[in-house]
Order: sequence, then structure tokens, then C-alpha cells
Amino acid sequence: MAGIDAIVMGRNTFETVCSFEGEWPFSKPVFVLSTTMVSIPAPYHEKAILVKGTLPAILKSIHEKGYKNLYIDGGLTIQSFLKEDLIDELIITTIPIVLGEGIPLFGEIPRSLVFEHLSSEVFLYQIVQSSYKGKRK
Repeated sequence: MAGIDAIVMGRNTFETVCSFEGEWPFSKPVFVLSTTMVSIPAPYHEKAILVKGTLPAILKSIHEKGYKNLYIDGGLTIQSFLKEDLIDELIITTIPIVLGEGIPLFGEIPRSLVFEHLSSEVFLYQIVQSSYKGKRK
């Protein structure tokens, strides 16, 4: 997270984070994408910023605020960014538990996206985190 300027997450992820006990877990600015939220709930006004619009317009606005290296969080949000080929780097963490249901990680995208493997690391002898960089044509 040291190289990240800000976090972009969807409403579902934001609401999940808000349900956690304890302190707000982020020290970086958080931008929440939502088409249904009217405003950020009062306890989180100083912690998150609601953004709406097309992804290119949202990114332009965030970049104009000086935030360039963004961490995109939330299944549907990641899928939306992938559909528009707006992901430069993927970090995928695999935990050896089969849930049996849930939101697919990638969903359908209009065309194949090619990524180059950069590295993989193993944590706690079982969690594998792999990094990939997008290869643009």
C-alpha cells in the first residue's frame, strides 16, 4: 500500500468495510463508486468521497486531484475497470478455501486482456500472492 495514492471501491465493499469493528482501516483517501448512494453516511464524511459518472470521467477527476496510483477494490468494481481496460497491474491473492459461491473474480469482458507475470510470494505457507503487469498492444 506504500505506493498507492488512493483507494477506489464500490458501494458493496464500502458498506462491508463500514461494518467492521474498530478503527477505519485506511490511511489513504477512499473514493466510493455508486449509482444508488446519495451521500456518504455521516460517520464516514471525513473518510470517503462519493463519486459518480463514467469510469473515464471518474478517473480523470481523481487524477486531477493528484491521485495517480489507485488501488481498485471490490469484485464488481474490478470487473467494471477490467471491462474498460483500465487496470494496469493485477495483484491476485489466492487463499486455499473453496467458498462454493460468490461473485466471479473477473466476470465477462469484451476482449482478452494480456498480463505479464512479475512475481509470486507465499505467505503463512499457503497464501499465494501473484503480481501481473498489463501488456498493451
